[in-house]
Amino acid sequence: MMIELGRAKRQVIQPFCADSRDVLLRGAAEGTVGRVWVPHLSNPSYCLAVVGDFAYLLGLPPRGEMALELKGQIFESARQAFLYPQDGRWADWIEEQFPGQQRIVTRYALKKDEHHFDLAKLRGYTAAVPKGVRLKRIDEKLYHQIMKEEWSRDLCASFDTAERFMAYAFGYVAVKGREILAGCSCYGVSEGMMEIEVDTRRDWRRNGLALACSAAFLLECLEKGLTPNWDAVNLQSVGLAEKLGYVFDREYQVYRLKEMEER
Repeated sequence: MMIELGRAKRQVIQPFCADSRDVLLRGAAEGTVGRVWVPHLSNPSYCLAVVGDFAYLLGLPPRGEMALELKGQIFESARQAFLYPQDGRWADWIEEQFPGQQRIVTRYALKKDEHHFDLAKLRGYTAAVPKGVRLKRIDEKLYHQIMKEEWSRDLCASFDTAERFMAYAFGYVAVKGREILAGCSCYGVSEGMMEIEVDTRRDWRRNGLALACSAAFLLECLEKGLTPNWDAVNLQSVGLAEKLGYVFDREYQVYRLKEMEER
């Protein structure tokens, strides 16, 4: 059975991600976000780190009984997540351990370069919202409201309490009356870097709300000297990022488990 590490004990996985610039992975290792499992506490040879919809497999792929334990933990804690293999050995392990049960998914990396951001243009985006809609910075009350609705939960779900969100993160939402229509927020944080999450309620899409919320979020990041990381799940997200000033970097592949009737 794998052991879950509390936030204060995650220094044991630091060697696995010392050279990584992945915001979510580093945040998990630092204890600000996510959950982490290891096979044993003393010099573990591998680990599973899960932050929201992202799961990282690090170290040396296990075999035999330990492989079965890790598979069980993946099914329990990362069944719906994107699986990020640290290297080719882990990619081979995933394909061997989940034959016919996984598929390769393409994601898109964007370059972060403050010189490509036009502050005047970003401020213009924040003002270009439909009549009656306002942008608001997420506070404790809005955190709880965001967490109540399935479409918006990912805006704050990486932080399990409002207090942790307010301490480590921030974000902006578009509201009309008491309704939240869209938002851009911090999905994960690590040493001056923030991973961006953007969501819009289905009936309010294509109204410039994601653009406005994202621009407000970027402006605060730039003001505070934070690096806002944008990793896209589809080409629509790439287009939004490029409109804000990001530069397309590359496609890359990760894994996702297929839906199964049983384990």
